Amino acid sequence: MSLVKWIFIGLVVLPAAELIALILVAALIGWLATIALFLATSVVGLLLLRRSGRADLARLRQAFAHGGARAIRLETPGVASVLGGILLLFPGFITDALGAVLFVPALRRWAAGKLAASAAPRPRHGRGDRVIDLEPGEWHRIPDRRRGRRRKPSGEA
Repeated sequence: MSLVKWIFIGLVVLPAAELIALILVAALIGWLATIALFLATSVVGLLLLRRSGRADLARLRQAFAHGGARAIRLETPGVASVLGGILLLFPGFITDALGAVLFVPALRRWAAGKLAASAAPRPRHGRGDRVIDLEPGEWHRIPDRRRGRRRKPSGEA
């Protein structure tokens, strides 16, 4: 599936999932504690972004400007902390969990491996493998000899 489709699905599904997560957390710990936790994770995200500093943000911006979204790797120094801080800053418990994952080195390596595997080009199977692109002077039409033959009815031998 293309990146645009995944982004569209994320923009539609993520808010609904965040709302469901908010209601579930509120049912488990209460509304007041949920709101406090909701605000605390945003403050932690803001503090982590401030701690990561302008150098990491500049490095992230430069990588994005140079090679687009594909140039950004989780292994690049500072990228995981900036991305984790941004995800913690966004309201919602699912984005908070994803942001927290980026601060645990073992989980960050696992996520980087999964992202790299999903971004790797996959071989295409099926009809597209049998197509050869030729210039007009490199081919000629061959008549189909089977077209003139009459098929035998299925009952005849």
